[in-house]
Amino acid sequence: MSKLTAGIIVIGDEILSGRTQETNSNFIAKQLVQSGIMLVEIRIVEDNRDTIIQNILHFHKKYTYVFTTGGIGPTHDDITSESVSSAFNEKYCFHPQAFKILEEYYPKGEFNEGRQKMAKMPENAKLILNPLTAAPGFIIKNIYVLPGVPEIMQKMFVNLLQNIEKGSPKKILTINTNLYESIMATGLTAIQNKYLDCSIGSYPYFNYIDKTTGVNIVVSSWNLNNLDYIEEEIKKMILLLGGKSSIV
Repeated sequence: MSKLTAGIIVIGDEILSGRTQETNSNFIAKQLVQSGIMLVEIRIVEDNRDTIIQNILHFHKKYTYVFTTGGIGPTHDDITSESVSSAFNEKYCFHPQAFKILEEYYPKGEFNEGRQKMAKMPENAKLILNPLTAAPGFIIKNIYVLPGVPEIMQKMFVNLLQNIEKGSPKKILTINTNLYESIMATGLTAIQNKYLDCSIGSYPYFNYIDKTTGVNIVVSSWNLNNLDYIEEEIKKMILLLGGKSSIV
């Protein structure tokens, strides 16, 4: 089976300006790793029609799955749905099922023009249901269009993940050591060059409260079924260098 890949497009001027902290891609990334889908790229783009179209088409050709967040709300600057429609030459119109869901959700007389806009999307889109606030996302080809509000996006993403093809989860282990990166650099490089089917990363940390330092060495692989022998080799290297290690 070929590797399942994914890209994430985060859409919103509020992210680029720093007004809103972006957390959606982190949540999606963790879910994808556990689901055996390799996240390759995350891109943040402005609320600009041409930019959205260009990136949608690029990611569409490049990855198995493309997830977008943001820009499907009721206001004038929510242009993701219209832009995705244009990208695939689809009619941008009211989706009958989405319109009905929203019409039944809002009290009589409160389903105004702005809220009706959330029922507009590519004509042939399939809905991603929203269990919290009713306004759906949608699927067109391999593009999964989701809202930007984290609490809503997370619920919708977990639900849609149940209905797409998944692979074998990525194997990951973390070894903690009290040694400095510079002491282990040569040894880690040699182990990485020996095991090219895995990725070995070192991540130092500094705890100023406890006045402790150390390094977390993360070993991961999409291809290997067992990382035990790599773990043992790294732990042996640490021991020979006079350090301590533990699995975290």
